[in-house]
Amino acid sequence: MKFIFLSFLDLCNQKLSDMRKILLSLALVLSFAYAQAQTEKGDWMVGGGFQLNTSDDNTQIALTPNAGLFVINNLAVGGNLVFDYSKDGNNKITEFGIGHFVRYYFTKANVRPILHANLNFTSLRIKAPSFSNTENGLNYFLAGGAAIFISDQVSIDGLMGYAHSKYGSSGNGGFALIIGFQVYLLKRQMDKVRGR
Repeated sequence: MKFIFLSFLDLCNQKLSDMRKILLSLALVLSFAYAQAQTEKGDWMVGGGFQLNTSDDNTQIALTPNAGLFVINNLAVGGNLVFDYSKDGNNKITEFGIGHFVRYYFTKANVRPILHANLNFTSLRIKAPSFSNTENGLNYFLAGGAAIFISDQVSIDGLMGYAHSKYGSSGNGGFALIIGFQVYLLKRQMDKVRGR
């Protein structure tokens, strides 16, 4: 009798284990299907990046918020702002910019390759003990990278590419690496916010 009871318990444990595997597989399939809707036409993305650099007598703080709309599946267009403050000794540099971006996602996986480009119109103010100067300019950034989805609606983005800035007759450019994040708002969520 004891043997039959233990065999029955083993069978129940095996069935529970199989059931857990089935439920886990179903949950993964459903989460993958849900993830498919993150970059579809009508969805929104909101995010940006934050940068803080400090050393002995040098500080830089940069904030770059953005918001975009997916105009077709996997293609978002939107706007971004740039706030950048640097202090090097007694010299202070403040930059404000506004512009637009375009971003394309290549797959529907949890790690998605992306292409990104943005163009910003900026105002740069340099204030030193002996002078102060303000210049308007233009900068652009062309990059590739990946969006790593850490949840159904949040990704951490890494972008590498070429950044170029031009103020007056002078300009400079070079390699840039940007780490940021995005929150994805589905069309039905935005419709609820708007009361539709």
